[in-house]
Amino acid sequence: MHEFENSWLLSREKIDSISRNKRAIKKINEYTSNSKNLNVIDLGCGTGSNFRYLNPKIVKKQSWKMVDISHLSLSYLKKNMKHSQKIQNITYRKIDIIEQIEKINFKNFDIVTGSALLDIMPKEWFMNFFNINKSTKIIYFTINYDGNFKFYPKHKDDDKIVSLFNQDQMSDKGIGKKAVGPKCTQIIDKLFQKTHNTFIFKSNWIIEKNQIMQRMFIGFCEEIISKNKRNYEEWLNFRKENIKSNKSILKLQNKDFLALKL
Repeated sequence: MHEFENSWLLSREKIDSISRNKRAIKKINEYTSNSKNLNVIDLGCGTGSNFRYLNPKIVKKQSWKMVDISHLSLSYLKKNMKHSQKIQNITYRKIDIIEQIEKINFKNFDIVTGSALLDIMPKEWFMNFFNINKSTKIIYFTINYDGNFKFYPKHKDDDKIVSLFNQDQMSDKGIGKKAVGPKCTQIIDKLFQKTHNTFIFKSNWIIEKNQIMQRMFIGFCEEIISKNKRNYEEWLNFRKENIKSNKSILKLQNKDFLALKL
């Protein structure tokens, strides 16, 4: 499975946090109002940004299981974990959640969550995940890329870059299977409508004077352009110059998905 660099995860944490839709949290707290303690599993936990966002916002006391394929991410998380009074217990497990998802006993958890995760999953994973989570009370996946981003000021090649980016999002991410990319939210919503009340909320990025994040995103675009042997040097130079002069704005559309057991 793909391992994200911790530097990227830490850089995007602030924008992810302000972009997540607060209506999902309100629904989670209403749904769990009669619970005493919630058992939460964070899939692909990375450096812990999803935990740091959710833990203080969930009203009830919680026990967490942090799951990731990256030993480096889990080590960073253990070293920097700060326990609040709401935390009853935290455990950690290194596991490939694509190839080994069936090894997790989801019956032990009230909330299954993950962030910036679904778009890299292969199509087969969604059915496997659904089949073993039909009875799970709450499914909550945030910051799911939906296939559209825009830079301002505009450039004539913007649409071509978005198309190339989305094509790459649906490529093999290192596991021998193609990822679903921007279709991820629609796929998981269609499955869980059978057993849960489902909700889709906007969680769009709006990045203005954050040069680091914009440069990193342009870096991803540059890698994709190079991999596909395309020539968009003029577009890249235009974007880099606007970022350097603080004139650049990046708007990227994401979705938050929430499913509450009927």
